This record gives sequence, C-alpha cells and structure tokens, in this order.
Amino acid sequence: MAAKAFRVLAVGSCAFLLMMLAAGSVSARTQVSINVNIGPPPPVVVAAPPQMLYLPQPGLYVAVGVPYDIFFVGGRYYYLHGDHWFWASGYGGPWVVVPHNHMPPGLVKYKVVQLREYREREYRVYRSQGDHFKGKQFVAKRDHDDDNDQGEDHGNHGKGNNGRGRGKK
Repeated sequence: MAAKAFRVLAVGSCAFLLMMLAAGSVSARTQVSINVNIGPPPPVVVAAPPQMLYLPQPGLYVAVGVPYDIFFVGGRYYYLHGDHWFWASGYGGPWVVVPHNHMPPGLVKYKVVQLREYREREYRVYRSQGDHFKGKQFVAKRDHDDDNDQGEDHGNHGKGNNGRGRGKK
C-alpha cells in the first residue's frame, strides 16, 4: 500500500515539474528534492533470542526458527521488511533504514529467495544434528551495546562466535 502511494506521489511530482518546465515558470536550473520517509518497520517480537547460523555461501549469519528475515554481518543485524532493509545493533532493534549502497556485499549479492533457501538448508542440518551440529552458530543478543556480552557460547559446545561474524568451527 505504501509503495503504491509512493509511486503515485512520485509520478504526480514528476508530471507537475514537467508541466512547470514546459510552461516556462521554472528555470532549467531549479532543483527539486523529494524526501520520502519510510519509517521504522513494526517491532521484531521473538519469544527467545534466536539462534544464528552461519551460511558459508553468502558468508553471513541468519536467524533460524523465527518468522523474520534477520541476518548478522559485520557486527550489525539486518532485517528485511517489505522491500526495505533496516539495521540495528541487536535483533530487537531499534531499526534504521539502510540505503542500498550501504548494504553488506553478502546481502546484496544474493536475492532474498536464495538467502532463504540457504537458511532452510542449514537449519535442516542444524535440527537433524542437534548437539552435534558442526557449523558456526551463536545466540543473538537483543542489544549488542555491551561488547563484553556479545556472542557468548550459551551452551552451543564451543561453536559460538564473538558476535562479529567470526565463529569457531
């Protein structure tokens, strides 16, 4: 709904500008700026901190067992809501919109459908192996402001990471 309203606003603004240029009321040097505030997404509500599994092919961590597309790259959580990406220091937000040119390479190189397929494949292995899972993993933190508390092992048998995407095998 918001995307449709944005398109209508953008098309209307462009049409108005073209009419003004054609009528000669606006010089060719006039600058027009349109700022659209996307706003934050709805809050991420998760009963318990999600398990983050490493996806070797894109080279990033992904939350599993939750109904959200949450990824962890370079010390930040990234959340896809609709067609927009947001980042936060913890999996619970607060979320800030991320311009496409500031996205980590692992997230822009792959389509979201591919990332979901990689997530589901690794999650199946994780569920089937249980305590014997050999992949990299850690338990997400609601807020990563406390650097001493980032990425503690939390019972995953030494296969956690330091909360910055560099786990132990």
